Amino acid sequence: MKNFILVSFLASIFLNTTAQVVEDSISMGPNYTNDVYYSLNDGTVKEVGGANWTVAFYNSAMSAAIMINEARGVALWNASENTADFASITDTTGLSTWTQLHDEDSTWDAYSAFEDDALGGNANYGWGEYNFTTHLISASRVFVLKTIDERFFKVMVVQKETGTFTYRYASLDNSFDTTMLIYPADMLDRNYAYLNMDNHTLLDIEPNNNNWDIVFNKYSTDLGFAFYPVTGVQLNVGVQVAKILGEEVSSASYLGETFLPNKNIIGYDWKYLIGNMPPYYLVDSLTYFIKTNNDDIYKLYFTAFEGGSTGKVKFNKEFITNITSIVDLNEVNIASIYPNPCRTKANVLIQADKNTKVSVEIYSVLGNLQYQNKLDLNAGLNDLSLDLTNYENGLYLVQIIEGNTRKTEKLIVNH
Repeated sequence: MKNFILVSFLASIFLNTTAQVVEDSISMGPNYTNDVYYSLNDGTVKEVGGANWTVAFYNSAMSAAIMINEARGVALWNASENTADFASITDTTGLSTWTQLHDEDSTWDAYSAFEDDALGGNANYGWGEYNFTTHLISASRVFVLKTIDERFFKVMVVQKETGTFTYRYASLDNSFDTTMLIYPADMLDRNYAYLNMDNHTLLDIEPNNNNWDIVFNKYSTDLGFAFYPVTGVQLNVGVQVAKILGEEVSSASYLGETFLPNKNIIGYDWKYLIGNMPPYYLVDSLTYFIKTNNDDIYKLYFTAFEGGSTGKVKFNKEFITNITSIVDLNEVNIASIYPNPCRTKANVLIQADKNTKVSVEIYSVLGNLQYQNKLDLNAGLNDLSLDLTNYENGLYLVQIIEGNTRKTEKLIVNH
Protein backbone atom coordinates (compact mmCIF):
# COMPACT_ATOMS: atom_id res chain seq x y z
CA MET A 1 0.00 0.00 0.00
CA LYS A 2 2.86 2.41 0.84
CA ASN A 3 4.41 1.97 -2.61
CA PHE A 4 1.03 2.44 -4.30
CA ILE A 5 0.44 5.75 -2.48
CA LEU A 6 3.95 6.95 -3.30
CA VAL A 7 3.67 6.02 -6.99
CA SER A 8 0.28 7.75 -7.21
CA PHE A 9 1.73 10.91 -5.71
CA LEU A 10 4.70 10.88 -8.09
CA ALA A 11 2.41 10.39 -11.05
CA SER A 12 0.27 13.33 -9.99
CA ILE A 13 3.23 15.76 -9.92
CA PHE A 14 5.04 14.41 -12.96
CA LEU A 15 2.89 16.27 -15.48
CA ASN A 16 3.42 19.54 -13.63
CA THR A 17 7.20 19.22 -13.42
CA THR A 18 9.18 21.85 -15.34
CA ALA A 19 12.88 22.44 -15.68
CA GLN A 20 14.34 25.11 -13.41
CA VAL A 21 17.39 25.80 -15.57
CA VAL A 22 16.50 28.54 -18.06
CA GLU A 23 18.57 29.25 -21.17
CA ASP A 24 18.50 32.95 -21.97
CA SER A 25 20.40 35.62 -23.88
CA ILE A 26 20.57 39.36 -24.40
CA SER A 27 21.93 41.40 -27.28
CA MET A 28 23.68 44.73 -26.82
CA GLY A 29 23.77 45.15 -30.58
CA PRO A 30 26.78 45.53 -32.91
CA ASN A 31 29.73 47.24 -31.20
CA TYR A 32 27.83 46.97 -27.88
CA THR A 33 25.60 49.92 -28.77
CA ASN A 34 23.04 49.39 -26.00
CA ASP A 35 23.03 48.90 -22.26
CA VAL A 36 20.64 46.10 -21.31
CA TYR A 37 18.94 46.14 -17.89
CA TYR A 38 17.97 42.63 -16.85
CA SER A 39 15.80 41.00 -14.20
CA LEU A 40 16.63 37.42 -13.25
CA ASN A 41 12.93 36.81 -12.72
CA ASP A 42 11.48 38.68 -15.71
CA GLY A 43 14.27 38.84 -18.32
CA THR A 44 15.21 41.98 -20.24
CA VAL A 45 13.61 45.06 -18.68
CA LYS A 46 15.02 47.88 -20.82
CA GLU A 47 17.52 48.53 -23.61
CA VAL A 48 18.97 52.03 -23.94
CA GLY A 49 21.72 53.55 -26.03
CA GLY A 50 24.94 53.51 -24.05
CA ALA A 51 26.21 56.74 -25.62
CA ASN A 52 23.11 58.77 -24.71
CA TRP A 53 24.66 60.40 -21.64
CA THR A 54 27.78 62.30 -20.58
CA VAL A 55 27.66 62.52 -16.78
CA ALA A 56 25.41 60.96 -14.14
CA PHE A 57 24.51 62.18 -10.63
CA TYR A 58 23.92 59.66 -7.85
CA ASN A 59 20.42 60.02 -6.48
CA SER A 60 21.03 60.22 -2.73
CA ALA A 61 21.46 63.03 -0.26
CA MET A 62 24.31 61.07 1.32
CA SER A 63 26.49 60.76 -1.79
CA ALA A 64 28.53 63.24 -3.82
CA ALA A 65 29.18 60.83 -6.70
CA ILE A 66 29.11 62.14 -10.29
CA MET A 67 30.02 59.47 -12.83
CA ILE A 68 31.34 59.99 -16.37
CA ASN A 69 30.66 57.86 -19.45
CA GLU A 70 34.34 57.14 -20.02
CA ALA A 71 33.82 53.86 -21.88
CA ARG A 72 31.95 55.77 -24.62
CA GLY A 73 34.59 58.51 -24.94
CA VAL A 74 34.02 61.03 -22.14
CA ALA A 75 37.20 62.29 -20.44
CA LEU A 76 37.67 64.51 -17.38
CA TRP A 77 40.64 66.53 -16.11
CA ASN A 78 41.26 68.52 -12.93
CA ALA A 79 42.18 71.90 -14.45
CA SER A 80 42.42 74.03 -11.31
CA GLU A 81 42.06 73.91 -7.52
CA ASN A 82 40.88 77.56 -7.61
CA THR A 83 37.26 78.16 -8.61
CA ALA A 84 38.13 81.75 -9.51
CA ASP A 85 39.93 80.35 -12.56
CA PHE A 86 36.66 79.28 -14.19
CA ALA A 87 36.43 82.33 -16.49
CA SER A 88 40.11 82.36 -17.42
CA ILE A 89 40.35 78.74 -18.62
CA THR A 90 39.82 79.30 -22.34
CA ASP A 91 41.73 76.47 -24.03
CA THR A 92 43.33 73.05 -23.47
CA THR A 93 46.96 74.10 -23.63
CA GLY A 94 47.50 72.88 -20.09
CA LEU A 95 45.82 69.54 -20.66
CA SER A 96 49.06 67.55 -20.66
CA THR A 97 49.82 68.82 -17.15
CA TRP A 98 46.32 68.34 -15.74
CA THR A 99 45.41 65.20 -13.82
CA GLN A 100 42.99 62.95 -15.74
CA LEU A 101 40.28 61.54 -13.49
CA HIS A 102 38.42 58.22 -13.64
CA ASP A 103 35.50 56.38 -12.05
CA GLU A 104 36.36 53.52 -9.72
CA ASP A 105 34.13 50.67 -10.92
CA SER A 106 33.41 48.70 -7.73
CA THR A 107 30.69 50.93 -6.27
CA TRP A 108 27.89 53.19 -7.49
CA ASP A 109 27.72 55.79 -4.74
CA ALA A 110 31.36 56.83 -4.19
CA TYR A 111 34.80 57.13 -5.79
CA SER A 112 33.41 58.64 -8.98
CA ALA A 113 35.56 60.57 -11.46
CA PHE A 114 34.55 63.96 -10.01
CA GLU A 115 35.61 62.70 -6.57
CA ASP A 116 38.86 61.17 -7.86
CA ASP A 117 42.14 62.52 -6.49
CA ALA A 118 40.29 64.04 -3.53
CA LEU A 119 42.40 65.90 -1.00
CA GLY A 120 42.93 64.39 2.44
CA GLY A 121 40.29 64.82 5.12
CA ASN A 122 36.71 63.71 5.60
CA ALA A 123 35.29 67.03 4.37
CA ASN A 124 36.77 66.91 0.87
CA TYR A 125 34.85 65.23 -1.95
CA GLY A 126 37.19 66.07 -4.82
CA TRP A 127 34.85 68.46 -6.63
CA GLY A 128 33.82 70.20 -3.40
CA GLU A 129 34.35 70.79 0.27
CA TYR A 130 31.76 69.94 2.96
CA ASN A 131 30.79 72.65 5.46
CA PHE A 132 29.88 71.14 8.83
CA THR A 133 27.81 74.22 9.77
CA THR A 134 25.70 74.73 6.63
CA HIS A 135 25.86 71.05 5.55
CA LEU A 136 26.53 72.18 1.97
CA ILE A 137 29.20 70.80 -0.32
CA SER A 138 30.60 73.77 -2.24
CA ALA A 139 32.84 73.90 -5.31
CA SER A 140 36.59 73.64 -4.82
CA ARG A 141 37.75 72.73 -8.34
CA VAL A 142 37.38 73.57 -11.99
CA PHE A 143 37.34 70.68 -14.45
CA VAL A 144 37.68 70.36 -18.19
CA LEU A 145 35.53 67.67 -19.79
CA LYS A 146 35.53 66.17 -23.28
CA THR A 147 32.14 64.85 -24.43
CA ILE A 148 31.38 61.87 -26.66
CA ASP A 149 31.07 64.34 -29.58
CA GLU A 150 34.55 65.61 -28.62
CA ARG A 151 33.40 69.02 -27.45
CA PHE A 152 35.35 70.57 -24.58
CA PHE A 153 33.60 72.24 -21.66
CA LYS A 154 34.83 73.69 -18.40
CA VAL A 155 32.82 72.41 -15.46
CA MET A 156 32.23 73.40 -11.86
CA VAL A 157 29.92 71.59 -9.47
CA VAL A 158 28.74 74.71 -7.68
CA GLN A 159 27.20 72.93 -4.72
CA LYS A 160 25.08 70.10 -3.40
CA GLU A 161 22.31 70.88 -0.93
CA THR A 162 19.95 68.24 0.54
CA GLY A 163 20.42 66.03 -2.49
CA THR A 164 20.21 68.69 -5.22
CA PHE A 165 23.27 69.26 -7.41
CA THR A 166 23.98 72.69 -8.93
CA TYR A 167 26.07 71.96 -12.01
CA ARG A 168 27.65 74.65 -14.19
CA TYR A 169 29.42 74.12 -17.49
CA ALA A 170 30.56 76.44 -20.28
CA SER A 171 32.35 76.36 -23.61
CA LEU A 172 36.02 77.24 -23.39
CA ASP A 173 35.49 80.46 -25.36
CA ASN A 174 32.71 81.47 -22.92
CA SER A 175 30.14 81.74 -25.74
CA PHE A 176 27.95 79.18 -23.93
CA ASP A 177 27.45 79.04 -20.18
CA THR A 178 24.66 77.23 -18.35
CA THR A 179 23.82 76.12 -14.83
CA MET A 180 21.54 73.15 -14.25
CA LEU A 181 19.81 71.93 -11.11
CA ILE A 182 19.51 68.17 -10.71
CA TYR A 183 16.71 67.30 -8.29
CA PRO A 184 16.55 63.78 -6.83
CA ALA A 185 12.75 64.02 -6.68
CA ASP A 186 12.72 64.12 -10.49
CA MET A 187 14.30 60.66 -10.62
CA LEU A 188 12.44 58.68 -7.98
CA ASP A 189 13.40 54.99 -7.82
CA ARG A 190 16.45 55.56 -10.04
CA ASN A 191 20.07 55.24 -8.98
CA TYR A 192 21.26 58.10 -11.19
CA ALA A 193 20.05 61.19 -13.00
CA TYR A 194 21.77 61.48 -16.40
CA LEU A 195 22.83 64.54 -18.37
CA ASN A 196 23.75 64.70 -22.06
CA MET A 197 26.10 67.68 -22.33
CA ASP A 198 26.13 67.58 -26.14
CA ASN A 199 22.43 68.43 -26.37
CA HIS A 200 22.02 69.80 -22.80
CA THR A 201 19.26 67.38 -21.85
CA LEU A 202 18.50 65.67 -18.54
CA LEU A 203 17.57 62.04 -19.15
CA ASP A 204 15.62 59.33 -17.34
CA ILE A 205 17.65 56.33 -18.52
CA GLU A 206 17.40 53.56 -15.95
CA PRO A 207 14.29 51.49 -15.30
CA ASN A 208 12.85 51.55 -11.80
CA ASN A 209 15.65 50.22 -9.59
CA ASN A 210 13.24 47.71 -8.04
CA ASN A 211 12.74 46.07 -11.44
CA TRP A 212 16.27 45.01 -12.45
CA ASP A 213 19.18 43.07 -10.98
CA ILE A 214 22.09 43.37 -13.42
CA VAL A 215 23.02 45.50 -16.42
CA PHE A 216 25.00 44.33 -19.43
CA ASN A 217 27.02 47.34 -20.50
CA LYS A 218 30.27 48.89 -21.57
CA TYR A 219 32.26 50.57 -18.80
CA SER A 220 35.80 51.69 -18.01
CA THR A 221 38.04 49.77 -15.64
CA ASP A 222 41.59 49.99 -14.32
CA LEU A 223 43.67 47.25 -15.94
CA GLY A 224 46.70 48.19 -13.88
CA PHE A 225 48.54 49.95 -16.68
CA ALA A 226 45.64 52.10 -17.93
CA PHE A 227 41.90 52.65 -17.74
CA TYR A 228 40.27 50.82 -20.61
CA PRO A 229 36.70 50.26 -21.90
CA VAL A 230 35.42 46.72 -21.32
CA THR A 231 32.12 44.94 -21.89
CA GLY A 232 30.56 43.03 -19.04
CA VAL A 233 27.97 42.91 -16.27
CA GLN A 234 27.41 45.24 -13.33
CA LEU A 235 25.11 44.77 -10.33
CA ASN A 236 22.23 46.96 -9.28
CA VAL A 237 22.61 48.71 -5.93
CA GLY A 238 21.91 46.21 -3.14
CA VAL A 239 22.37 43.08 -5.26
CA GLN A 240 25.11 40.73 -4.04
CA VAL A 241 27.08 37.91 -5.66
CA ALA A 242 29.09 34.89 -4.55
CA LYS A 243 31.63 33.93 -7.22
CA ILE A 244 32.66 30.27 -7.42
CA LEU A 245 35.73 29.51 -9.55
CA GLY A 246 37.36 26.13 -10.11
CA GLU A 247 34.35 23.96 -9.26
CA GLU A 248 32.11 22.24 -11.78
CA VAL A 249 29.04 24.32 -12.54
CA SER A 250 26.75 21.35 -11.87
CA SER A 251 28.00 20.90 -8.31
CA ALA A 252 28.86 24.49 -7.31
CA SER A 253 27.25 25.64 -4.06
CA TYR A 254 27.02 29.06 -2.42
CA LEU A 255 26.93 27.72 1.16
CA GLY A 256 29.93 28.93 3.12
CA GLU A 257 30.67 31.54 0.46
CA THR A 258 30.60 35.31 0.97
CA PHE A 259 28.12 37.41 -0.99
CA LEU A 260 29.70 40.71 -2.05
CA PRO A 261 27.95 43.93 -3.14
CA ASN A 262 30.74 45.12 -5.46
CA LYS A 263 29.04 46.20 -8.68
CA ASN A 264 31.91 44.76 -10.78
CA ILE A 265 32.11 41.30 -9.16
CA ILE A 266 30.71 39.62 -12.29
CA GLY A 267 32.49 42.18 -14.43
CA TYR A 268 34.13 41.41 -17.77
CA ASP A 269 36.75 38.73 -17.14
CA TRP A 270 34.47 35.68 -17.45
CA LYS A 271 35.51 35.67 -21.12
CA TYR A 272 38.83 36.06 -22.92
CA LEU A 273 40.52 36.15 -26.31
CA ILE A 274 43.43 34.07 -27.51
CA GLY A 275 45.40 36.73 -29.36
CA ASN A 276 43.47 39.84 -30.32
CA MET A 277 40.82 38.36 -32.59
CA PRO A 278 37.52 36.54 -31.93
CA PRO A 279 36.17 34.06 -31.09
CA TYR A 280 35.81 34.67 -27.39
CA TYR A 281 36.32 31.80 -24.95
CA LEU A 282 34.65 31.40 -21.57
CA VAL A 283 36.46 30.83 -18.29
CA ASP A 284 35.90 27.21 -17.30
CA SER A 285 34.15 26.16 -14.09
CA LEU A 286 32.88 29.63 -13.18
CA THR A 287 29.52 30.09 -11.44
CA TYR A 288 27.80 33.10 -9.94
CA PHE A 289 25.17 32.95 -7.20
CA ILE A 290 23.21 36.20 -7.24
CA LYS A 291 21.16 37.42 -4.28
CA THR A 292 18.59 39.95 -5.44
CA ASN A 293 17.02 42.76 -3.46
CA ASN A 294 14.01 40.48 -2.96
CA ASP A 295 16.26 37.89 -1.26
CA ASP A 296 15.93 35.49 -4.19
CA ILE A 297 19.07 33.49 -4.94
CA TYR A 298 19.79 32.60 -8.56
CA LYS A 299 22.58 30.56 -10.07
CA LEU A 300 24.04 32.01 -13.28
CA TYR A 301 26.76 30.89 -15.66
CA PHE A 302 27.68 32.05 -19.15
CA THR A 303 27.47 29.78 -22.19
CA ALA A 304 28.55 32.05 -25.08
CA PHE A 305 29.78 35.54 -25.93
CA GLU A 306 29.63 36.54 -29.60
CA GLY A 307 31.67 39.73 -29.35
CA GLY A 308 31.18 43.05 -31.11
CA SER A 309 29.56 41.64 -34.24
CA THR A 310 26.24 41.11 -32.42
CA GLY A 311 26.89 41.99 -28.78
CA LYS A 312 25.03 38.80 -27.86
CA VAL A 313 25.58 37.11 -24.50
CA LYS A 314 24.16 33.66 -23.75
CA PHE A 315 23.78 32.28 -20.25
CA ASN A 316 21.88 29.82 -18.09
CA LYS A 317 20.09 30.84 -14.93
CA GLU A 318 18.37 28.84 -12.21
CA PHE A 319 16.24 29.98 -9.32
CA ILE A 320 17.64 28.35 -6.18
CA THR A 321 15.62 29.66 -3.25
CA ASN A 322 14.24 32.69 -1.46
CA ILE A 323 16.02 33.30 1.81
CA THR A 324 13.01 34.75 3.63
CA SER A 325 10.67 31.97 2.53
CA ILE A 326 12.77 29.18 4.00
CA VAL A 327 12.63 30.45 7.56
CA ASP A 328 10.05 28.19 9.18
CA LEU A 329 10.28 27.90 12.95
CA ASN A 330 10.21 24.48 14.61
CA GLU A 331 10.62 22.63 11.31
CA VAL A 332 13.15 21.15 8.95
CA ASN A 333 12.56 22.15 5.32
CA ILE A 334 14.04 21.41 1.93
CA ALA A 335 14.93 24.93 0.85
CA SER A 336 15.97 23.93 -2.66
CA ILE A 337 17.38 21.21 -4.89
CA TYR A 338 19.73 22.34 -7.62
CA PRO A 339 20.43 21.82 -10.41
CA ASN A 340 17.02 20.36 -11.11
CA PRO A 341 16.88 18.63 -13.56
CA CYS A 342 20.40 17.38 -12.94
CA ARG A 343 22.83 15.11 -14.74
CA THR A 344 25.18 13.41 -12.32
CA LYS A 345 25.13 15.57 -9.18
CA ALA A 346 22.60 17.58 -7.20
CA ASN A 347 22.72 19.68 -4.06
CA VAL A 348 19.94 19.55 -1.48
CA LEU A 349 19.70 22.66 0.70
CA ILE A 350 18.12 21.82 4.04
CA GLN A 351 16.97 24.53 6.44
CA ALA A 352 16.88 23.64 10.15
CA ASP A 353 15.75 25.89 12.98
CA LYS A 354 18.07 24.08 15.44
CA ASN A 355 20.71 21.36 15.57
CA THR A 356 18.92 18.10 14.87
CA LYS A 357 19.16 14.61 13.34
CA VAL A 358 17.29 13.67 10.16
CA SER A 359 17.02 10.84 7.68
CA VAL A 360 17.28 11.52 3.95
CA GLU A 361 15.55 9.12 1.55
CA ILE A 362 15.20 9.07 -2.24
CA TYR A 363 12.49 7.04 -3.98
CA SER A 364 12.13 6.15 -7.64
CA VAL A 365 8.96 6.72 -9.65
CA LEU A 366 8.04 3.10 -8.83
CA GLY A 367 8.33 3.78 -5.12
CA ASN A 368 11.61 1.89 -4.65
CA LEU A 369 14.04 3.20 -2.06
CA GLN A 370 17.21 4.34 -3.91
CA TYR A 371 19.11 6.15 -1.18
CA GLN A 372 19.03 6.46 2.60
CA ASN A 373 21.34 8.37 4.91
CA LYS A 374 21.22 9.83 8.42
CA LEU A 375 22.51 13.36 8.90
CA ASP A 376 23.35 15.65 11.78
CA LEU A 377 22.08 19.11 10.80
CA ASN A 378 23.26 22.43 12.15
CA ALA A 379 20.86 25.28 12.75
CA GLY A 380 20.57 27.24 9.49
CA LEU A 381 21.27 26.08 5.95
CA ASN A 382 22.87 22.69 5.35
CA ASP A 383 24.12 21.41 1.99
CA LEU A 384 23.85 17.74 1.03
CA SER A 385 25.64 16.73 -2.19
CA LEU A 386 24.18 13.74 -4.05
CA ASP A 387 26.05 11.59 -6.58
CA LEU A 388 23.43 10.46 -9.10
CA THR A 389 25.77 9.04 -11.71
CA ASN A 390 24.24 5.55 -11.56
CA TYR A 391 20.62 6.64 -11.40
CA GLU A 392 18.27 6.00 -14.32
CA ASN A 393 16.80 9.02 -16.08
CA GLY A 394 13.48 9.94 -14.54
CA LEU A 395 11.58 11.49 -11.66
CA TYR A 396 12.55 10.87 -8.03
CA LEU A 397 11.18 11.93 -4.68
CA VAL A 398 13.57 13.33 -2.05
CA GLN A 399 12.31 13.12 1.53
CA ILE A 400 13.73 14.62 4.73
CA ILE A 401 12.42 12.86 7.83
CA GLU A 402 12.61 14.30 11.35
CA GLY A 403 10.67 12.26 13.89
CA ASN A 404 7.15 11.91 12.52
CA THR A 405 7.55 14.83 10.06
CA ARG A 406 8.37 14.35 6.37
CA LYS A 407 9.30 17.07 3.86
CA THR A 408 9.23 16.06 0.21
CA GLU A 409 10.54 17.58 -3.02
CA LYS A 410 10.79 16.21 -6.56
CA LEU A 411 14.08 15.68 -8.42
CA ILE A 412 14.59 14.93 -12.09
CA VAL A 413 17.66 13.05 -13.31
CA ASN A 414 18.43 13.53 -17.01
CA HIS A 415 21.92 12.43 -18.03
